[in-house]
Amino acid sequence: MNIRTPLLAAAFVSGAAIAAPVKYDIDPTHFFVQIDVPHLGFSHIPGLFKEVSGSYVYDSDTGEIKDVSVTVKIISLDTGHGERDEHLQKYLNSTKFPEAKSTGWKDGQLSGDLTFNGQTKSITVPVSKNGEGKDPWGGYRSGFETAFTLKPADYGANIEVAPEVAIKVSGE
Repeated sequence: MNIRTPLLAAAFVSGAAIAAPVKYDIDPTHFFVQIDVPHLGFSHIPGLFKEVSGSYVYDSDTGEIKDVSVTVKIISLDTGHGERDEHLQKYLNSTKFPEAKSTGWKDGQLSGDLTFNGQTKSITVPVSKNGEGKDPWGGYRSGFETAFTLKPADYGANIEVAPEVAIKVSGE
């Protein structure tokens, strides 16, 4: 089960020396897509998508990010409780393979199409650059992050117990 989203362009890594523009690949061991789902109005349940992949092109001279492609395997969601994960998979309609692709970056914003539950909508989310430079192992990294709220009902997924889902993405 996959969801490709521009929202997840928050952080990536490349092993190449920097030269503008450069294609970066997500480092799945340093890339985190987290959710926070309200539970019946009593608490908030955190979750982590454990399988992500993708890439983007970053021009350090202009700050432009483009050609973002990020895949999150919805089935990899882990909230620390198997039965709850199964319920969330049902609500998230993880039997489908919705995709989205970003259309670019401008003034700290990442815009693109998000396909969730089989419906596609154009969205814009704030993205901040955490830094870039050489790492201790001879590679070159860039790090970004974003946080936003998704309303599943906007995508035809009426989840009464969780009308809003907070999403945070951070990584290299």
